[in-house]
Amino acid sequence: MKMPFEIFLGLRYLRSKRKRSAISVLTWLSVGGVAIGVMALNVVLSVMNGFDEDLKSKIVGLNAHIIISGYQNRPLSNYDMITQTVRGIKHVKDVGPYVEGQALARSRERSLGVMVWGVNPYRPQAITDLDKYLWEVKATALNPPPDAGTGRPERIFIGSELARRLQVTVGDDLVMFLPVLQQTPMGMMPQSVKFQVVGLFSTGMYDYDSAYSYVALPIAQKMYKLTENVTGVAVKVDDVDLAPAIAKEIREKFNGEYFVQDWLQMNHNLFVALQTEKWVMGIILSLIVLVAALNIVNPLTMMVIEKTKEIGILKAMGGTDRSVTLIFIFEGMIIGIIGILIGLAGGYVLCEIIARVPIPMPGGGMVYYIDRLPVKVDPKTCYLIIPVMSVILCFLATLYPARQAAKLEPVDAIRFG
Repeated sequence: MKMPFEIFLGLRYLRSKRKRSAISVLTWLSVGGVAIGVMALNVVLSVMNGFDEDLKSKIVGLNAHIIISGYQNRPLSNYDMITQTVRGIKHVKDVGPYVEGQALARSRERSLGVMVWGVNPYRPQAITDLDKYLWEVKATALNPPPDAGTGRPERIFIGSELARRLQVTVGDDLVMFLPVLQQTPMGMMPQSVKFQVVGLFSTGMYDYDSAYSYVALPIAQKMYKLTENVTGVAVKVDDVDLAPAIAKEIREKFNGEYFVQDWLQMNHNLFVALQTEKWVMGIILSLIVLVAALNIVNPLTMMVIEKTKEIGILKAMGGTDRSVTLIFIFEGMIIGIIGILIGLAGGYVLCEIIARVPIPMPGGGMVYYIDRLPVKVDPKTCYLIIPVMSVILCFLATLYPARQAAKLEPVDAIRFG
């Protein structure tokens, strides 16, 4: 197939030996700069996307997708009716009441503040999938022992980090001091309940593993003097992206009688911050690609100087300004596209290495929400948006030297080339 002579000359210029070796060095530096810029942009955005997805999956897995509670933290007394009504809504997977409170956990060694969740041991999935994170036990272990004398009826699950800090393990006792005062011979004292630790859980998120605990719902109601009331009703849906719409439907069904929040509202600031950070990092790293693309100007400019005489002969033979411009645009685009393809391949390989070889985060979960470096490649961003953006930047970088070549007068170019 016969190719246009602009493409033929552009390829020939790239393959021909340089009179100035500096041009070849600058050409390969330009290719390397574009490749590194594209690879860095792909890897960083994939890591940030992985962090976002990992955090999102853990938050929606460890918490209810929708919370129904009373205004001003008022307890709910008719939670059975709410549960039955919400269970009939489309896409609702599980519904269950819960009790939430704070306490001071005290072991023989030290005391720490904890969050206490009261859940139904038979159906904790509305709050969190405990069976997924527990070590060697099931959620039903929160139920009182069937035989008297085989353990305390007050049983508790605590996070692995909390157990480490309190220096307790399965089978040990833990005293919980509650924000409820009671009269004693020594005056008003905080009420306390002694629990037996019957299980440890690990979610991979330090904030949860170091502060959360779970008890049976009736025990939590008794602890916080709620009688037959609960703190709220938790809802899990089969598609977390539908949670806002389902929350709106619940509000309309109860005419705004209850305070209803979905998981996006409860974590709004966190996800807005993550999205903003991703955009800012994308813009900053795009500047790396821009600088690398601008480096294409240097080898093309030197190439124009080297080929001045040939450009003059070409124009004297009838070559137009447009043809000369296209030759050098094509040549610059070849340099940019080679760099982009190398960068895409390098980014893919590096992301695969990060995904297959876990890289621990500095400080582990104590500093970050996760304990390893996550990565998730978004094909649309990495293999469409970034390459197209890079091609556009490389094209813009070729315009100046290409126009300079087209402006050369044939007589002057031949005489001084």
